[in-house]
Amino acid sequence: MQIMLIAIFFIFLIAYIIYKVNNKFEIKELTILFFIIVLLSILSYMFLEDKKHEVPELFKEKYEKVNNVKIEKFSFERLNNKMVSSKTNFIYNFDYIVKKENKEYICNVKNVKIKKIEDEFIFENFNSLNEKCIQK
Repeated sequence: MQIMLIAIFFIFLIAYIIYKVNNKFEIKELTILFFIIVLLSILSYMFLEDKKHEVPELFKEKYEKVNNVKIEKFSFERLNNKMVSSKTNFIYNFDYIVKKENKEYICNVKNVKIKKIEDEFIFENFNSLNEKCIQK
C-alpha cells in the first residue's frame, strides 16, 4: 500500500513538472507522462526480477562447483517470504535435475539457510544439506 501511494505521488509530481515546464497539459504532455510511467515500470520490474533470482543462482553455481556436476533444470521456492520478509536471512527449497554417469536424477534440497552480510551471501548449512535424489 505504501509503495502504491509513493508511486501515485511521483506520477503527480512528474505531471506537475511537465505542466510547469510547458504551461499546459494536453495530449502531447499526457503521452510523455505515459511513456515515463511505462519506462519506470519496466525498469523497476527488471530490477526486482534480477534481485529475486540472485540467491538461487548463487546456490546453483556453488553446487556445480563443489559437486562438479552440471544442473540441467532448476527451480526454487523461498520459504521465509510467506511469514517474515527479511533482507538478510533467506530459507529456500531447491529442486533440480542433474546428470551423473549418463543417468538423470531429480534432486531436492529443503531448508537451505542463507545469510547476507553486506554484499556477500553465506550458505549456513551447505555442507550438511539433506539432498534427496531419485533416478528419472
